[in-house]
Amino acid sequence: MKNKIHLFIGSVGATIGLFVFLAYIPQIIFNLNGDKSQPWQPLIAAISCLVWVLYGLTNQPKRDYILIIPNTLGVILGTLTFLTSL
Repeated sequence: MKNKIHLFIGSVGATIGLFVFLAYIPQIIFNLNGDKSQPWQPLIAAISCLVWVLYGLTNQPKRDYILIIPNTLGVILGTLTFLTSL
């Protein structure tokens, strides 16, 4: 029972994380259209996500995909948001 609750909470957290990082897409579009935003928050978010991806990849005895999947999206979209805001 404890494992099912843990998996459920992790899945909910991962889903919310995906939506948090998908929220960068409109800002990327605004940046590309010339309406630039500040670059530092998405850069710091991308670095934070990268640390979590590395943590999930090195987790023993098995990789933690609940951390890896949403944070990989955070690395990609955070980096794109940073680069397009320069």
